[in-house]
Order: sequence, then C-alpha cells, then structure tokens
Amino acid sequence: MLKVRSRVVIGGAALALLALVSFPQMSFAGDQVRAKEIIQQTCVQCHRLEGQPDSRFNLKAPDLIWAGSKYQRSWLIRWLTGKEAPLYAKGYRWDLTEVPSKHPMVTESEANAIADYFAEHNKDPRVKVGAFDLSKVTKFDASFGGAAYKAHACLGCHVIEENGKLIGGPQSASLVAAGQRYDQDWLFRFGQNPQDFTPHSGEFLADATEPQLRAVIGFLMVQGVTDFTYYEPWTSPEFGMASTDRGKGIYKEYCSQCHGATGKGDGPAASGLEPKPAIHANIPFEKLPMEYLYNVINHGGVAIGKSPNMPYWNLTIGQQGVADVIAYLKETFKGVPDMATAPSGGEGGACVQPRKTAKAPDEFLAKRNPLPVSAGAIQAGKTLYLKTAQPVACAM
Repeated sequence: MLKVRSRVVIGGAALALLALVSFPQMSFAGDQVRAKEIIQQTCVQCHRLEGQPDSRFNLKAPDLIWAGSKYQRSWLIRWLTGKEAPLYAKGYRWDLTEVPSKHPMVTESEANAIADYFAEHNKDPRVKVGAFDLSKVTKFDASFGGAAYKAHACLGCHVIEENGKLIGGPQSASLVAAGQRYDQDWLFRFGQNPQDFTPHSGEFLADATEPQLRAVIGFLMVQGVTDFTYYEPWTSPEFGMASTDRGKGIYKEYCSQCHGATGKGDGPAASGLEPKPAIHANIPFEKLPMEYLYNVINHGGVAIGKSPNMPYWNLTIGQQGVADVIAYLKETFKGVPDMATAPSGGEGGACVQPRKTAKAPDEFLAKRNPLPVSAGAIQAGKTLYLKTAQPVACAM
C-alpha cells in the first residue's frame, strides 16, 4: 500500500513537472494563434503583410511587410496598446483626409504576441543587421546630421522637435522621438532609397553621400533619447597607438603646405589665403579640448565655424592619421612662452592668432547683464562657454 502511494505521489509530481515544462511552449503557441487571428481579422483591413512595394496612393495604411525589421519592440508594444501619439498628423492618405485615424488597441499580452509574430514572419531580407553601428554615433555626427536633414529638405514633410518646439511639415510620418521607434539598420536601408519601400510616398532620393546619410540616421536615432551616450572617437584604439613620428610625416606631407614646416603659418599656399592659416607655433595644443582638436582636423574648419580653407582630413589620412597628427601637434607646439604674462587688450594678448576686430556699438557696450549672479546662472554660463559656444576656436 505504501508503494502504491509512493507511485501515485511520484507520478503526480512528474505530471506537474511536465506541465510546468510544457506550459511556456503551450502558452507561446496560444499567443501566436491569437496574434495571427488579430492580424488576419483586424490588421489586414488596412495594412499589407506581404507583397511587393506599392504606391502610397494604393494603400490604406503603412505596409507591415517588414514590420519585424522596422520597429523597436518596446515602441511597437506602446503603439499597439494606445500609448503613442498618431504618426501621421493629417492621416496616412493625405490626398483623402487631413484628420488622423484612430488606431485600434489591444492588450499588453496581445501586443507582445503580435510583436513576436512580426519578428518571426515579417523580417526584411534587404536589411543587413549591423549595417549601422549606433554605438559609434558622435555628438558631431548628430549635429551635422541635423544640418543635413534640413539641407536635404527632410523638414519639408517630417516633423521633428527643436528647442522644445515642433517644426516641419506634417505631411508624412512624424520623426519626433524617432530614436525610440525605429530599428537603426532598417532606417539606414530605408534612407538609401525610400522608393524601394513605398513609391509615390513623397520621399525623394537625396543627393547625399553615405557619410551624410549616416549622419542623418545618427541624428534621427538620438531624437527622443535623452540619455543617449555619444561615442568619443579620441578614446578609440587608434589614439592609444598614436605615433608622433608618423604624425610628423603626415604634417610635412599635408599640413605644412598651409601652416608651414615649423608651424608659423607661412606655407607656400598661405600667401593667397584669407583668413591666414593658424600659426601652430603659437598654440599650446596640450591645453586644447580633445573634442575640438579632433573635429577641426577630422571634419574641417567649417565643422567648427572656422575657415573653409581648412579641409576635412578624415577620408585622406584615416582615424589613425588623425590620431598621429594630434599627437605630433601636442608634442611639438607648446605655445608662446610669455603668452600668459602678455598684457591684455592688445591683438596678441587676447588671442594667439592674428585677427581683425571691430568695436561693438555703444548701445551694446552700455548694456548690463539682466541676470542676477547665482550658482545656477554661473553653471549655465560655464556650460555655454565650454560646451556650446566653445570660443576656444579663437586659438586655432
């Protein structure tokens, strides 16, 4: 009798264990069935989940053919559960209506099941995973990408947020908080040719280089991501292996034609340039912010508000070359020894480079700071001076 009881207990425990092991799979399968039902009964009334790219004027709503590659899962779940604002302020078919449609909502579990379904059945084979490395987006990339976004007329149809305000034409998908919504690899592939996805959508093929496109994608992928960690290229392995000897050779081959062999701004090209090349011999390079040095050499003078005569050297000498040149500049040029004790007010005392100045109108000179002195105002001024305005550009 005892043996029979033992067998019953053991058998019951085994069945319970089997149920525990099997339940997640059974639950997942059930969720997938429910997701498929919702998709086939509701989603397909407006969205296509298969087929070839078609004109926007033949669609009711955006295609979901590649939804498994297009959206970030967390955003998709928020969207399906009604926690996101409409993407098309005037409706997807702007030729038919200027009123946004209300998207059906599902439960949290249903949304997760639908996201799983898309991930399994609606991947885009054209999208190469890892094509866009989000971890390598720099602060400069995002800033330059924002300028390129406007220069290539993206603002004409897509809304973004700038300084707390929404700007841009609301004709197509809002790109406010785009960094929370899209997968970066899908967005990069879309940017290469939007017509591959939705012909007649209003998107045009911009005359942009791949670096420009990558900058625009970087700009979009930081939208709405307040805690985004920007990459700092000067922390890369190339800078750890920087060589002053290699930098000296690069300086001779490229930099000396304008800045001179000894950094006195007297290279053969200097006589015809205005403004004149920077006098490196006067600059204490080891005291300049690395971010500034990197940007002016890697991205060129225009990138930091200086002369367009200073080229962007990144494509010519590569990251290792940029690192080597910076190492050479820091090792070689220490600045004018008596600069610290030079009298202020003169042309040389205020800035280590020759410059042209003009006196401000008296009405501006008579103005007083309207802000009272406070710790907050001082900190805001420090941020503006060191990070935003960066007047250290004077030194270069």
